[in-house]
Formats: sequence, C-alpha cells, structure tokens
Amino acid sequence: MRPTSPSTIGVAALAGAALTLLLVARYYQHAPSLNWYNSAVILALAALLAWLAWTTRTVLRPGRGRSRAAVDQAGAAPPSGRLDGPEHALQIARFAVLAKAAAVAGAAFFGAYLGFTVWLAVQSGRLTAAADDLPEAILGTIACAVLTAAALWLEHSCRIPPQDDDQDDDRPNRN
Repeated sequence: MRPTSPSTIGVAALAGAALTLLLVARYYQHAPSLNWYNSAVILALAALLAWLAWTTRTVLRPGRGRSRAAVDQAGAAPPSGRLDGPEHALQIARFAVLAKAAAVAGAAFFGAYLGFTVWLAVQSGRLTAAADDLPEAILGTIACAVLTAAALWLEHSCRIPPQDDDQDDDRPNRN
C-alpha cells in the first residue's frame, strides 16, 4: 500500500469545497444548523488517531527517545521494528488503512467546511443566520484540518523501519 499522496488530499479538499459551495448557495435555507459538538466529535477522532500514531511509533521504533550513551549502558538496544507475530503486523496494516481513509475523508470534509465557511463569510453582512453559523463553520474547518493531520501522522507512523536481518550470511566477509 502506498502512502497517501498530497494530490489526493488536495483533490478531495477541492472537490468537497466545490460541491459545498454549489449546494450551499442554492439550499442554505434548508441546510441543518451547524453545532459545536460536531466539531468536538471530529476533534475526539483526531485525538484518537494521534494517540494511535504515537503508540504505533513507539512500538515500531522503541529506541528513538534514548541517547546512545543510555543504550550503551543498558546493553544491546532492542531491535527496532521487530513485530512479534503476524497479529501485530495485521494490526499495523489495519491502522494504515484506517489512517488512509481518515486522511481522505478528513480532507473532503475540510474542503466542505472551508467552502461553507467562505460562503458564510461572504454572506454574513447580508444574512444574520450566516453570521451566526460562521464560528461553528470555522471550528469545523479547523477540526477537519486537525483530523487530516492526525491521520497522515498515523499513516507515517505505520511505516515499518528496515530491519537488520542476519540473513546475509552467504556473502563473503570483507574484513
């Protein structure tokens, strides 16, 4: 599975913004009201993804925060990137798929909230309802940006570092 490309994120955001601008310009009076708790749920999901990214990164790269002197005093450092069994590898793969889906969805919703925010900002001087909805739209835009960033961090954290295997014993020793 390849990492999510920046162009995919950009296209999802632009598509969300364009579609929302078209729909909100025509159907704003029928749109449901924006609430702050929608953004709270998105931020909670972003916090969960960030926590998964942090824990995954510490499992796959256990010696990252330790200095070389601390590793030398403690003895041999644990091998970096070793997975104990196929269930761990499957869990990392599931996290990577979750991260990829959340990154694309977060970008699409970021674009949707951004399109809605732009339209509300333009119309806020003319419509009082637009002025009332603007803070929640801004909060939603920020929450979706945080969700996308957390998902991309989780995806990056799921990369397994190269392993130093002892399978190269068939090569001649060149000392």
